[in-house]
Amino acid sequence: MSAQARAALVDSPKTLFQTDSQRADLLDENATQTTLIALLSELIGKGHIIEFTAVKSDHDDDSNLGRHCHYYGFCADCWPLSSATPGAYLDATDSRFTQFVADAAASRYRWQIGLAGSAWTADAIAAGGATVFQDAGADHVHLGANG
Repeated sequence: MSAQARAALVDSPKTLFQTDSQRADLLDENATQTTLIALLSELIGKGHIIEFTAVKSDHDDDSNLGRHCHYYGFCADCWPLSSATPGAYLDATDSRFTQFVADAAASRYRWQIGLAGSAWTADAIAAGGATVFQDAGADHVHLGANG
């Protein structure tokens, strides 16, 4: 992805960040893969509003999980929001949450989807399809890109 595409993603009113390092990671082509940028851009293009909870710099070293992990820049942890207000998290039982997971699952850039905490619902599991796994940690949706 071009620097302009990365900037468009992080400067969008549909992306919110819990830490400045998340923004920096998504802007840095050495920190995050282009397919992750494409996946996230596709989701905001479909109208989803996303608050990032971890990208690379603020995530544990998960390189032991293989190539498609945060350490190698293929993943981001996030939660869809009901508005562009930080912390306006959708309830995991909300149909918009399920649609977020379904849209991520339908993306040609998607490798896998992890659901942690309250995100692990029957509807979200069904919406995510075969690549869904139960992730560890606090409430979040783990988006893993292919490549």
